[in-house]
Parts: sequence; structure tokens; C-alpha cells
Amino acid sequence: MDDQHTIPTHYAILIGINAYPSSPLESCVRDVQKIKECLESKLPRVDIRTLTASGGDTPLEHPESWPTCHNITSALELVTSRAQPGDFIYIHYSGHGTRLDPCYELSNQSTGDLALVLLDEDSSRARPLPGPRLAGLLKSMVDKALVITLVLDCCFSASVYRNGDSNVRYLSCGRIGALTYPLIPEYDLADGNTRSTSRDASMRDNWLLDPNRYSILAACGPHENAKVGFEANEKGERYGALSYFLFKALSDYGLGRRHKDIHRHLCARFWESCQVQHPVLFGNEDQAFFGRVDPYRNARSTYVFERDGSLRLLAGLAHGLRDGDRFVLSPFGPTSDRDAEGSDRDAEGRSIAKITRTWPLKSELELLGTPHNLKQGWIAEPLTCSYLSNFPIRPPPELSHQYEWRAALEERSLGICIDNEQTPALQVVLSNNIYEILDEYGRKIINLPAMPRDQTDISRVCNILEHLARFRMAKDITNEMPTAAFTKSLDIRIRANGKAFGPGEQIEVRHGSIVELVMKNAGEIALYVHVYNLGPLWQIKGILHASYEAIPERNNDLRFTGVSPKKIKMTVPPAISGYGSCEDVIKVFVTSQLTSFGSLELPNLDELGKTNVGDRVSRPSNDESDDWMALNFPIRTLL
Repeated sequence: MDDQHTIPTHYAILIGINAYPSSPLESCVRDVQKIKECLESKLPRVDIRTLTASGGDTPLEHPESWPTCHNITSALELVTSRAQPGDFIYIHYSGHGTRLDPCYELSNQSTGDLALVLLDEDSSRARPLPGPRLAGLLKSMVDKALVITLVLDCCFSASVYRNGDSNVRYLSCGRIGALTYPLIPEYDLADGNTRSTSRDASMRDNWLLDPNRYSILAACGPHENAKVGFEANEKGERYGALSYFLFKALSDYGLGRRHKDIHRHLCARFWESCQVQHPVLFGNEDQAFFGRVDPYRNARSTYVFERDGSLRLLAGLAHGLRDGDRFVLSPFGPTSDRDAEGSDRDAEGRSIAKITRTWPLKSELELLGTPHNLKQGWIAEPLTCSYLSNFPIRPPPELSHQYEWRAALEERSLGICIDNEQTPALQVVLSNNIYEILDEYGRKIINLPAMPRDQTDISRVCNILEHLARFRMAKDITNEMPTAAFTKSLDIRIRANGKAFGPGEQIEVRHGSIVELVMKNAGEIALYVHVYNLGPLWQIKGILHASYEAIPERNNDLRFTGVSPKKIKMTVPPAISGYGSCEDVIKVFVTSQLTSFGSLELPNLDELGKTNVGDRVSRPSNDESDDWMALNFPIRTLL
């Protein structure tokens, strides 16, 4: 019977190449050996296939274990045939990467296709495994409902054409043999899949697949180098920076951490070690790294790192933080010792800290009370958010228990409006014994869950009020004073109905229409872009299916000068089709340094309570000169 296969099996394919015929590397085989060591120590049963080429010009291993195109595609196809739906597949590649000219309909015409640089059958030449071919192999796994994690510790672009450093994991196309494998079969990779059935705006992925069943962690962005010269211990052993930091995170904290948590942890480690490299996460950020998901922490948590003798957060003004906001600092470890309400937030091993200085993209922390043994990789979970006090709430004046309302609102950092002279941002009223929420103009807010008074306690109503206030906060976040040079460098528009719309201009489209987000960089530094949909069900979702999109600087010496337009499909969710239309805001954050805006994300309001998003505890830069902008594109979609 099909349901007899109830225990997922774990498969791993580990690929490390030192012995390139030219430009050999020295740490890639060691990278995958460390990953293998970690997997075997964490899993009682795991099927691991290791394909490596150690030594100098000629691999020392038996030819059956060489990382050739044939051996690797055969290994991937064998795992696909053996694995059952729900099984976990982990693929780790450590070696050279390259870019090939775009040659497939869905290739990125600006950047070309990623290719992994493998060996030919006698190891005398390097051979590429093109990205579209890899996409086809992964799609076969996705179609079988396997759960895939792919780690690429190699250069992810052609940006290193300008860099002759032997420690960079890149080979130019001119030093690689001709293609020996056909490109991807005629699969339909262009399907605009959504991350949930209620998503009303979805990004169409130009390279891969349904983003719900795979995750890709790449060593760097399209304008950066993947370095290998990271010395990890007193022995002077060298590793790829991504592979080593990942090995440490998985060894210390387990395989059940969500991809987004691992990625943010790695970003903090890179900042702390001054590595000029920013890992990129693609696909499903909420699936576990290589197994079942551990109980999550607060989705708004961020990571702590040390710089110049002070503790800092990878978040600042652009994320809605303010001086005085308080956080609980704790290890990035298992959460099994924490109950659902986070009642152990002051337990041994945790510290309280507050923000003493806020920069655009980072903040400085001060520990309060007696500090615990703070270590690298700790996380900060928010206790307060003073920005929310900008949205005063008026509870139902005719009800008793006003003290309980006040306490519940203050616990959520929400201001309270009692006198009639102050205009509330949100007010709660009773209508036919049902709680309703009105905006500042007295209009009823639609698309909220039903709240009968006899079935809804004060905490439930205040959770919804906090959700709405956080939605308003994310929508309102803007930089009133970006530098003139930063403003001039940026040109972002949405194309719809044959026209180009700038930020703030109202856009109107029909249900099912495709709009295009067009981004150009005319400046002298690379820009980082994050795209979110603020939807009609009061959800805030990232729609890039990637942790960021980098737009290289104008004079980057590359074959490309921008990014391909991002296609966004606009639909009216079935839940509100009776209204005939819906309102979305496509929010685009642009920054001069890498950051994450995942702390702003919110679920649909009807999913509130199913996750712990609302739990209250559950290149090195000059921080002051970080530039950023937040742009809103309002879109009305008509049925």
C-alpha cells in the first residue's frame, strides 16, 4: 500500500572538486567531508553518495566516484527513482561555477545560465552542467513530491571575469569544454505557481520550478565572489566559507532548522567575520534544512553579531525599529525547552537588551541587568516595538474591563486612545453583539475573521489589532531623506497595460493579468532589492522566492547591466471574489547593503493563531551611511 511508506528516507549527494585540469582548488573535498560527517552524526539512517576529485591535476579517487557529468546526473536520476514522496534530498556542490550564454526560452537574458563546472570522463577537461539541465533533474524530484535542498558553494555569476584571484570558485567559459549534454526537456517551467492557495500576487520564476518543494542556498550574489580561503582552525585547514559556516550551524543546532533561520544565521556569521560575500536563499524558506521542522522561534527574530566591541542587530530604521525597543537574546539552538508562550524568556542563558542607537539597516544593543555568556550566532526576539504606538487604538467605550483592554494593548506595544479629542488609527465597536474594527475615518475594515462577542476574548481582538497595525507599519515605512546620489541611481517601475507606472501611481489591471517589475541601476554600487506583496487578506509575503535580488552597478565589467523584468501575476483571491476587486500594494525595498525584511512578513488574517508569528517571545560598511528606499506600487485588480 502507498501509505506504508510513512518514515521519510534521507538521501544526500555530496560533490567536491579540487583536481581541476586548470585552476585547481584545495578545500572543496574537505568541505563535503565535513558535511558528510555532520549528516552521519545527526541521522541514524542516511543514504550518502560522495563524488569527489582530490589531488592535483588527476583525481585520486576511483573513476566511478569522480564528479563527472555522467556520474552526477546518474546519481540524481537514481535517487529520484528510489525515493518516495516526502523523502528528503540534500545536494551539496563545492567547486567552480560559471555562466553560459542564455540559450533556452526561460534563460535569464541579462545574466545567462548558471553552470556547475564538472569533469569529463577521463578528467582531462572541465565540463559544464548547465543550469537548465540541472533544473530538469530537480523538476523530476519536485514532480515526485520529494523535498529538496541544494547548496551551491561556488560563484553564482560571471562577475569574477574581472578577478584573477585563484581563491575564487569560478572558471570562465573559454576554459571549459563544449556542452556534452542536451538542455532541459520541454517541461513547463513557466507555470506561475503560488506559495499558498490564497496568494493574490505571485512572482513567476524564470529559472526553476514550483518553489514550494525546493530550496537553494547559494554562496553569493551575482556580483560577488565565492571565496575558499577561510581558515577554520589552528591547523590552518582551509574551507569554503559557506560550507564551513553551514557545517557549524547544522552541527550545533540540528537539521530541522528552517532555511530562513539558517540563512539569517549565516548572514550574521559572514558580517562578523568580515567576509565580503552575501549568501542567497531561493525557493521555500519555511521548509526544514534536511528533515522535519523544529518548533520555530518568533518569525520576527533577527540575528546578533559583534562589531567594534559592541553588539549589533541586522535590522534598523528600514525595518521599523526605534531607539529603546527591547529584545530577548538567546542561543540559536533547539527550542524544545521553551513552552508555547515563551514563559522562560528570563530563564538562565537568556538576556534582555535594548536598542541604544539605530542606523538605517543595523542597530546597536545594550545589555540590561546581568549579562549571560553571550556567544556568536545568538538571536534577538522582540519584546517591544515602539513604532506601533503610532497607531492608537480605541476599545469599545461601553464595555467594562477597560483595564484589561489597556493591558492587552500595551503588551503588544499598541497605544490606547480614550478621550474624544484624539483620533484613533483603529477603533473597536460592537454591532449586533459582534466586534467590528473601523479605520481612522470610521469605515469598517473588511476581510477580517468573524468576531462574535460571546466567542471572542480580548486577546483575540488585540491580536488582530496588532496584525493590522503591523500591516500599516510595513506599508508606511519610508525613507524621507535618501541621498541624492542614491535616488538618481535607481529606476524602478511597474509595466502594466502597455504603460510604465512609478511609485505611488495607482495601477488597475484585470484578474489574471501579468505585470512586470523593471529595475535599473545607474549608480556606482550594487543595489539589493526585496519585493513584498501587501495583500487584501492583510498578509505580507515576499514574492521573489529569493532572499534578495542584486542589481550590479553600472560599471561592473560584466556582460550584463541589470536584471530581467520580474513578472507578477495579479488575481483576486477566491475568498473575496464577491467584492469584484481587491487592492494590493507591491512594496519594493532597495538598499545599498544586504539585509533581510522577513521580520515584516504577516500571514493571512484567517491563518492568525496557526503560526507563532505574533508571539512576543516564543562588505563591511559604515552603518550610518547605508542608503535605502521603500517604494509602494498600489494595484487594483478587477474581476
